[in-house]
Amino acid sequence: MKESTYILVVDDEQLVLDSFSEAFVQEGYQVTKAKNWSQANRYLKTYQYNIIIADVRLPDVGCQEMIEDIKEQNKYAYIITSAGFADIDTAMDSLQHGAHDYMSKPFDPSGIVTTMRKIVDKQRLQADNLQLFDTIKVLALALDARDHYTHGHSQQVTEYAVDIAREIGLSFKEINIIRDAGILHDIGKIGIADAILLKPGRLTQEEYIQIKKHPVIGKKILDPVNCLADNIPLIYHHHERIDGQGYPDGLTGDNIPLGARILSVADAYQAMTSDRPYRKSLPALIAIEELKRFKGRQFDPDIVDAFLRVLRRMGIKTTNNTAEAPVT
Repeated sequence: MKESTYILVVDDEQLVLDSFSEAFVQEGYQVTKAKNWSQANRYLKTYQYNIIIADVRLPDVGCQEMIEDIKEQNKYAYIITSAGFADIDTAMDSLQHGAHDYMSKPFDPSGIVTTMRKIVDKQRLQADNLQLFDTIKVLALALDARDHYTHGHSQQVTEYAVDIAREIGLSFKEINIIRDAGILHDIGKIGIADAILLKPGRLTQEEYIQIKKHPVIGKKILDPVNCLADNIPLIYHHHERIDGQGYPDGLTGDNIPLGARILSVADAYQAMTSDRPYRKSLPALIAIEELKRFKGRQFDPDIVDAFLRVLRRMGIKTTNNTAEAPVT
């Protein structure tokens, strides 16, 4: 039996709503029409849609807010924004906020139907990948939770990394890539023996060699998930060093993906300020001094400086200087 496709069309022009509805119903799609965002939002809270087509100039919502609401309530939906000629730049900008595609008005009904057939296949593949991704995220968080020393590690690293990304002005899309990579950055440790991961003491050289394999294992686990193509380089390279002494590939400087350089700083700080089986957590100021000491060797200096601004904004001292001014 053919799986039903549910489409929500949101537009304040009745002619547009009727044109979409007529074309899509003839194809066997289930179509819901909404003349404003308030009405559409009620539908989103009640039903799950495969595809959502929404005008970027609805009078009762901004484009970015609209897309964020859709993603929160229909996370597997394929989002298409639509716009007249005068608003086409806004529709193009919507891709930075999480829309998957945009189309311009007026529409060619026959062309829309052909396009929609392709989008239906895309959406189903995307939804399958996102569901697999959600399962892997659960596994990653479960990996953290099995040891009270690492419980919450990935979540905290993610929060620090996102704060850094915002501090240096990365886009909505780039921040989301970093957010997902943060949660999954240690997923490869699933392939490391518990006797090594949970060892109550320092690792031997042989054990450390095994630990260093976790980025490679993580990449192998995630490679089949198409929607993670942008995240995998960050996960794979988050233990590289600016001076080339890191692993797995010994990349240097800007050859290391920016997101991986951000995760490296966030990961190191979280690890230093947390208890480990072989040592107590370091005070924040000592961990910060370590970040400063290894600027330009292990860590990207610009990323460290951005993180220090984040910490100061959080009320954490980053120097012994009592006259240090807070960041506003």
